Amino acid sequence: MNIHMRLFNPKALSSFLLVFTLSFSALNASAQDYDVDYTVDYINGKLDNKCKVFSEKKNLRVEFYHNGEPVRIDYLFPESIDFDEGIYYSESEGAVIVACYEKAGKCIERDIIKRDTKILYDRTNLTTGCSDDCDGLAEAMKHLIKLYVLDDVERTEPFE
Repeated sequence: MNIHMRLFNPKALSSFLLVFTLSFSALNASAQDYDVDYTVDYINGKLDNKCKVFSEKKNLRVEFYHNGEPVRIDYLFPESIDFDEGIYYSESEGAVIVACYEKAGKCIERDIIKRDTKILYDRTNLTTGCSDDCDGLAEAMKHLIKLYVLDDVERTEPFE
């Protein structure tokens, strides 16, 4: 038998490639995709029933409700949101704060439905149903803004 035939065994190589491919596929299948839809669903699952986040093509919309009826809509423009310092959980307010970059000024457009008025603000509060550890909610909001403004954003670990 030729020495090359002994070193190169097609059946062994085929088996190795099959095992390697299946292992790699299993790893990919179990990895969580923290995309916009997943992140919005996660955020909405942590907020109380007084507000809800919606993703739109170029911005985020946050609707606020009273007795099940929308009373206010805040439009967040992700490129103006300070995702490093401006998104955090405030225990005293029971909300995740989302604030504009200082240089962006008042970048959140608030539409008061009953009065039919639009006012600009430099922050909004997302009221939450969290009871103790709400840092995951703030992390998810940061991630959501990053998905809009940064290229190649990947997250491999859960928000909590």
